[in-house]
Amino acid sequence: MSGSVMAMAFGRGAWRHDRRTVRTFRYAFGAMLAMALAMGIDWQLAYLTPVLAINLLGTGRPRPSAKFMVGVPLALGVVGLFGVVLSSALLSYPVVFLLVDGLIVYLLYYAVALGRPPMLVALVLIGATVIPVVGLMSSALAVAVAKGLVMGAGGALIVVWVAHTLFPDPPEGEREAAGEGSGPSPVLGREEAATWAGVTTLVIFPLVCFFFLTGSTAVIVLVFVAMLSVRLDTQSGVRAGKALIVGNLLGGLVSILMYELLVIVPQYGFMLILTLLGGLIFGGRTFSGAKTGPLWTMAFQTAILIVASTTSIFGEADAKAVTRVVQISAAVGYIVLAFSVIPHLMRRKAVANAVA
Repeated sequence: MSGSVMAMAFGRGAWRHDRRTVRTFRYAFGAMLAMALAMGIDWQLAYLTPVLAINLLGTGRPRPSAKFMVGVPLALGVVGLFGVVLSSALLSYPVVFLLVDGLIVYLLYYAVALGRPPMLVALVLIGATVIPVVGLMSSALAVAVAKGLVMGAGGALIVVWVAHTLFPDPPEGEREAAGEGSGPSPVLGREEAATWAGVTTLVIFPLVCFFFLTGSTAVIVLVFVAMLSVRLDTQSGVRAGKALIVGNLLGGLVSILMYELLVIVPQYGFMLILTLLGGLIFGGRTFSGAKTGPLWTMAFQTAILIVASTTSIFGEADAKAVTRVVQISAAVGYIVLAFSVIPHLMRRKAVANAVA
């Protein structure tokens, strides 16, 4: 009897008054729509669209404003142009380029610490690191990546806007979402921000140098690191580091499963069904109210990033899901280890100076 009553209530639209259900459906629908758009058109960095859409929809924040939707692609267009010009002008002088790029990376992390939107800074960071790396191979490819960055962000914002329109929060959920989306993570003072930016640059920039000096084509790892690093806390400790590793390993395992299923059934529609199903499963846990919520959306974001990049026509022929999982896991392991060691060394140095 209770089951039939629940079914009737669901059929009458009572689910639209349940915040968790609405957000889960919005999350899953948005992920599927973004995947359909990205893999249907398939441009350079197309996988950014579903990854960014999942990132935005997983926060529970309100629908993006018109100003934000117009401003982000325009800003990224400028950044992309700057990245192409910078790479063309300085790639013949690698030491100068790395110094300039290192300063840009530091300033971007400093901007995040002072309260600038993490997603926007992550996209600018991708432009400042990925475009010069691909510019080593071809200036035309650097231009294509710059265009892909704008298209990826623009597509994600359109998807998020549509998903919010079709699945709006109930009135009380909208008020809470407005509070959740009032700003980025806690803003630091200028001295603390400078320290955080310095430590983060020390951790992340060696990866940029590695890709630049070796000419590695696995730029998806740089994309992943850029998106992850703007939300890291240098004081988060071992427990948070373990959660980061668990979340990304879980996403890696899910990506391998999805990839192998797509090998068996290599159909566009089947890929969308898998994405929708994953969105419902991971979205339900993301919005469960548990402390592990961010871990689930991180895992799904990692899974979609790997699947979308390995099924894209612009991916390398040998870029299998397992290869990407190993590469991303190695990057995450390095980041967690570095963020555990560097702050510890800095504290020891501060104590030694105080004693002296």
